[in-house]
Amino acid sequence: MENPAPVRLVEHGIRHSDIDRDARRVLRRLYDFGFHAYLVGGSVRDLLLDRTPKDFDVATSARPNEVRRLFRRCRLIGRRFRLAHVLGEGGKIIETATFRAKPPSDGDALLITDDNKFGTPFSDAHRRDFTINALFFDLAANQVIDYVGGLEDLERRVLRTIGEPVVRFREDPVRMLRAVKFAARLDFDLDDALIEAVLSERGELKKAAVPRLYEEMRRLLWSGAARRSFELLDELRLLEVLLPELTGFLGRPAKDPWQPLGPLLEALDSRFEDPEKPPPDGLMFAVLMWPLFQALVAEFESPLPPADEQALAEAVLAAVARRLGVPRRTQETLLRVIAGQRRFRRAKHERQRRGLARDPDYASIVAFAEMRTEAGDLAPELADAWSEFTDEHEPPPLERKRGRGRRRRRGGKQSGQGRRRR
Repeated sequence: MENPAPVRLVEHGIRHSDIDRDARRVLRRLYDFGFHAYLVGGSVRDLLLDRTPKDFDVATSARPNEVRRLFRRCRLIGRRFRLAHVLGEGGKIIETATFRAKPPSDGDALLITDDNKFGTPFSDAHRRDFTINALFFDLAANQVIDYVGGLEDLERRVLRTIGEPVVRFREDPVRMLRAVKFAARLDFDLDDALIEAVLSERGELKKAAVPRLYEEMRRLLWSGAARRSFELLDELRLLEVLLPELTGFLGRPAKDPWQPLGPLLEALDSRFEDPEKPPPDGLMFAVLMWPLFQALVAEFESPLPPADEQALAEAVLAAVARRLGVPRRTQETLLRVIAGQRRFRRAKHERQRRGLARDPDYASIVAFAEMRTEAGDLAPELADAWSEFTDEHEPPPLERKRGRGRRRRRGGKQSGQGRRRR
């Protein structure tokens, strides 16, 4: 049978009041105009696990242009797959996608570059990555719909791909990082076949779009389970593809190779509250780079001058920045965070430290010093000095800064028309 009947769960414990009001509004308007529409993905999974969903996505039989006609505040986005963003209260977005089908084959290549083929609920469920992310919730019928065995995997607390894992990872290598993210965040076990596929296909990550790698690394750091995430990356040998410098550091003989990286990741986890309000990216990436930088500095017989320390930090970061597409603003913050730790340690007098309070990334520098204190990476006397200093020079609120926008040239178009060639 090509499209077997799905499992329909009636006794599920999902209350309509637990679903975002704007998501309910989108679903009901689509129903009113004769379209099929379901809540889908992580929100259904989290509601069944009694967790608070980060966002609410909708899958529907309506085409993107039809969705746009139904909602006044709606915009269409995406090239690889066209979908609609319906705007709710406070700038909230309800991502609304048309049911997908398997894209046409491009010879022997499995990597998906065009996913704009529409389908049915059955085909849409089978196009998703993991069984626990392919559950639908029908608000009108008050049913959970399962085409792929996701309910059973939720019960077993196992992460399993839909279909052959090797094929799914070749279609989209970033799914390997998503597997780590979900397993760590939800405290799920990885399916044996999934583990074998990651180990054999991890080199495919080099084919992934660099901006997506950077975004997934951000999500692994700001997940509330950063330490477990990076331990899994190491166990699955993904870390040696993404951050070979770090795996070399972890491989050094030591009583605990995760010192001080593991405790620093735990200190970052202790700050996790709102997934939508992460700290500056440079601060999070400094957690990864600091132990490596410290280990390299320790290799020198005598202390390095500040300029040489800065050059070393830049050299350590350069290869990572190219591989993961780390934005310049993130690099700047990361380097200032590292430099700030060394500046404070070298300063012998209060007046030598006052310049730190004027640093544009002072809040991140202080936050990192606090994390180092929690991780046991700061000597007690230095931790006390930091505490006294910040009591007198209170840092501003820690917040993520947006990248710099592109300036428009006066007297010419932004496209570059009229520019002189050199």
